[in-house]
Amino acid sequence: MSTNAKTPKRSLLILSSICLLLGAAVISRAVWVQIVGDARLARMAKRQFDSKYLLRPRRGVIADRNSEPLAVNLEVKSLAVNPQKITNAKTLTRLLARALDLPAAKIAEKLASKREFAWLKRHLSEHELNRLTKAGVLDSSGDLIQGLWMVRENKRVYPHGELAAQILGDVDLDSEGLEGVELWQNQKLRGSNISVSGTKDALGRPTFLDTEAAKNLKDGDKIDLTLDSTLQFSVEQSLRQSIARTGSRAGTVMVMDSMSGEMLAIANYPGFDPNRKDSLVTSRRNRAVTDGYEPGSTVKPLLLAIAFQNGSKLTDQIYAEEGSFSVQGKKISEAEAHEKFGWITLKKLIQVSSNVGAAKLALKLGADKFYNGLVAFGLGGRSGLGFPGEIQGRIQPKKKWTPLTTANIGFGQGILVTPIQMLRAYAALSNGGFLVEPSLLRNSQEAEQKNPPKRILSTKTVQGVTEALLTVTTMGGTGVKASVDGYDIAGKTGTAQMVDPSSGKYSRSHYNASFIGYPVGTSEKVVIFVSLDSPRGVYYASETAAPLFREVFQAVATRLSMPAKQLPELTQQKTDETEPVTDRIRWSLAKSLNSSSQLQWESSTKEGKSYWKMPLLKGLSVREAFLLFRGHNFSFQVQGQGLVRTQIPEPGTKVSEGQTVRLQLSSP
Repeated sequence: MSTNAKTPKRSLLILSSICLLLGAAVISRAVWVQIVGDARLARMAKRQFDSKYLLRPRRGVIADRNSEPLAVNLEVKSLAVNPQKITNAKTLTRLLARALDLPAAKIAEKLASKREFAWLKRHLSEHELNRLTKAGVLDSSGDLIQGLWMVRENKRVYPHGELAAQILGDVDLDSEGLEGVELWQNQKLRGSNISVSGTKDALGRPTFLDTEAAKNLKDGDKIDLTLDSTLQFSVEQSLRQSIARTGSRAGTVMVMDSMSGEMLAIANYPGFDPNRKDSLVTSRRNRAVTDGYEPGSTVKPLLLAIAFQNGSKLTDQIYAEEGSFSVQGKKISEAEAHEKFGWITLKKLIQVSSNVGAAKLALKLGADKFYNGLVAFGLGGRSGLGFPGEIQGRIQPKKKWTPLTTANIGFGQGILVTPIQMLRAYAALSNGGFLVEPSLLRNSQEAEQKNPPKRILSTKTVQGVTEALLTVTTMGGTGVKASVDGYDIAGKTGTAQMVDPSSGKYSRSHYNASFIGYPVGTSEKVVIFVSLDSPRGVYYASETAAPLFREVFQAVATRLSMPAKQLPELTQQKTDETEPVTDRIRWSLAKSLNSSSQLQWESSTKEGKSYWKMPLLKGLSVREAFLLFRGHNFSFQVQGQGLVRTQIPEPGTKVSEGQTVRLQLSSP
């Protein structure tokens, strides 16, 4: 065989040998990597596919005293992206911007990131998921364009919307408390985050997690509040209606069990829906603890109690100077120029709410005793509720009190209090003389650590002050429109001038109208605080806050099943059918049986004149007809006996106080 013929065979043999050697080397290396292992490659793979994942627990539920859920969790989807896996960023940016209602520039910036993970949008709505499907980003089986994936998360949801919103507060996107109970009890509600090992796929999505370690995940604790959601709803509804009726810019209502200190309802206006993130900051604060105000005449019963503790009696008299007197060159006068009182008892002082009488009583008591008494009531200090943002108010140091300071504070000026402080002080009058710490949490360590009630008033003092406060809601008192049929209500009105921030002086157009009171002789001991900020037109508490108190108390009495006293029948005198009998019905004489038996408010003028819709009276007795007009200044002309046959004005007619209602009666 020639040399030329052997050469190709030799070359082929050499080439085959080289390939076999290379193949053997590759196989050997693969066997080594797969079986024996390579530390460097193992480290690279671990960095690429293994990771640590933070698992978040479900946030604890917040419920009312009857376990009605007020804050719960809802599983939602969030859209994430691995920018390194995106191939057509320009087209995807356009599709996502349209589907998610996000600026295209913001999405483009995230898609251009050098990181392997970025959130595109958290907590997607069903509408947004549908638009992603229509855009082709998400198909019907749930698969996404390469580089995108869905992450399941928990979203905080408030099923009752605005109900108790300022109390519950809010959370951020990561379910961390921002305000209210959500912030206050965040550590208990949030549970315990844990970090577990896991692997991810080529797109960076987690595929396998350490399930044994994940078992250690602890969900947040449930928080039970003392609030009654049913009562809370009624109270908030009454507050909103009162705001509309009076034109007030804000308001607060609180209901507390005066024996235990448990808060049964706390309502604030304006409100907000914590399910939405676009509410105003001013509507989010719990005014009951964060806002200070001058209490006005509601401080007078506290002054009276302090005076009783220091030897005064209900029958003691004080000279009210016929309307005004001067202290350190400053004139102190009654709220109304026509009010000119001479010698009045301390009981009468409370009934007519004499500023001059209160100022003189404070001066007689002295700065030391008055100051110490106010501090004993809890004014000038936090209430013990523990709610975030609570302020302590302000009482000037005793050493700075002048005679003018003492006199002014006697009728509620020159002192800054919070609604919760005043509610707590009046609770001591309601429960027999004990200062209790208000509470909002049930069955909690905080509730168990509350300071026990402390006696600050004698039984005799409480009885004396209560006797005086009962006159406020009867004929001649300033709070007649707070009276409720079948109940004895002890309470006090307060109409306080507000300080104008621009001038630092008392405003002549902005007032705070409040009423604080409690029922006497009932099995359930409750105390109620209501206030309205800057009512328009008629701003007096007797015309604004007192009716609101009545409505709230009626809701409380219904919810707590507080039985009313047996009502005496009105004695009807026989009259000549041709001779009209005029009977001017005042608030204290005509009382309704329930909240629905009232005139329906229609509107009011800038001057404060209110208009009402005349109810249907046909078929009612005189007494029943009178009850429908409880507290409104109408005159009645009644002819005949029996039940109402005809009426003028007719049902549905718009009427205003001061008009005469003519009733023609006949026997059934």
